[in-house]
Amino acid sequence: MSIKKKVAILKKLTKNELVEICKNYGIKGYSGLSQAKLAEHIAKNCNLSLEELENLANSFIEQRLVAKVNDARDHFLLKKVQIEHFSDDMVIADVAGYRVKISNLGKEDFSYSCDEKCADYVYQVRKGRYPFCKHYPAVLAELVYQGLVDSSKLNNITGRVLEALLNLVEERKKEEGLLKPVGRDIENSLRQVVEDYVEISRQNSKVAREKYHSPPEKVFEILTEQAFQLLEFDTIVRTKESGWDLLVIGTHATPPYIAVIECKTATSGVYDYITRNPDYLIKLKTYCIDLVKEKLLGVYKDYVRYMVVVGPDFPVDIERFTMQFRHMTGGIKLSFLPAQTLVYLVKKYRENPILTHDLLAMLFESEKIIRKEDVDRLFEEADRRIESLIEIARQRLRERFREFAARTADACFVKMDEILLQTLIYDVLNALQPDLVKMGKKSTTGVTTIHLKHDYFKIWEKVLNGLVEEFVRLLEEESNVQQKRTELKEDLIKFLELR
Repeated sequence: MSIKKKVAILKKLTKNELVEICKNYGIKGYSGLSQAKLAEHIAKNCNLSLEELENLANSFIEQRLVAKVNDARDHFLLKKVQIEHFSDDMVIADVAGYRVKISNLGKEDFSYSCDEKCADYVYQVRKGRYPFCKHYPAVLAELVYQGLVDSSKLNNITGRVLEALLNLVEERKKEEGLLKPVGRDIENSLRQVVEDYVEISRQNSKVAREKYHSPPEKVFEILTEQAFQLLEFDTIVRTKESGWDLLVIGTHATPPYIAVIECKTATSGVYDYITRNPDYLIKLKTYCIDLVKEKLLGVYKDYVRYMVVVGPDFPVDIERFTMQFRHMTGGIKLSFLPAQTLVYLVKKYRENPILTHDLLAMLFESEKIIRKEDVDRLFEEADRRIESLIEIARQRLRERFREFAARTADACFVKMDEILLQTLIYDVLNALQPDLVKMGKKSTTGVTTIHLKHDYFKIWEKVLNGLVEEFVRLLEEESNVQQKRTELKEDLIKFLELR
């Protein structure tokens, strides 16, 4: 009887989950078995009690549901959810073109349905494998966000699943300024990338499930986005099932650029599909041309300049396809970024954040497999550019200061009015563009605008330290050479009739 109950519990799990149980608990002989046979094999060979096995199965199921909530993230955060009707007994919503109907939400006679074109709903929910598809939590998140429902009364949403849903709502409120920002969780994001990124790239389903509650392919996309955000890039994730995975936006570059990112995992540790199937280049071309560039207008089209495939690692001969890809796409450059290199880049950047988006573009346009030595050379180039920028800024300060001092300085003061001071500051800031500053004018008023690139705070620190040193040196120079009488001394001499 116990074996039958175990089989019944195990049949609720997917084949991949059953294989994972075999690996984790040292059960041999599972290769080639069907899902049903696997359940029987585990039931006969697993030493877990009925209660322990049920808890294990429930943890798998809960993690699946958390993954469904995470899959709803893009729809909800990108405002793809429209509540068309809301009442106590009926909710009708549109989620990116998928129609969702919910009856008696929060009640015992609850039911819901999704669009017939939702494969997840048709083949998984209807057959009882899952209680909901990803469009259902997207609707619930929108209802909670709008304050239409109590989050404690959501059918099939409890425990960690509810926690994941509420995290989405909180993230949206922070993005829209409805909650006071508490800062980015840089430390946690960095830890996740450093500890798990390479393992996830090799499809470590155990780490993906236990720590991120999603399949490794999805987790790899999420961590890739986090990695680029740690490099201070803006990012956009796709909302549709197929197509590019991520857009990385070099907002601080002059001009800005867009890199289309394709994330690929491989159990072997080497992604070589392109070398075995060169026609895959056509799909990559579709991603960056048809699904990105051709959807943009005007100058934005020209921003699409790079395609980057991110994976665990790549065979050397994959580089021979970069020239072909550039010809196919009319100039878009293809590069390959191994997971270990990206982790190395992120760690080194967070320790010394001196790379600009213009410099990082050198990696994207390299048309090769990007290695750690390429990253090291980039930091060396960053140091050279910063030294050059510091010297330019010091020279501009020196020229303007001496110009003012020659006209206004005396034995005690270098005298400036507000206009002179503004001119000095403006000229120095002008010397720092486009590296640290973006300057322009408002079209309506003609007022000068100055945008400081705060993400480059470390470069600012080095430049400002250089300017402070130069300013102090100039003051010392004036103190040592200036002998012109002050106005106070002139007045005293006049009143005392000493001349």
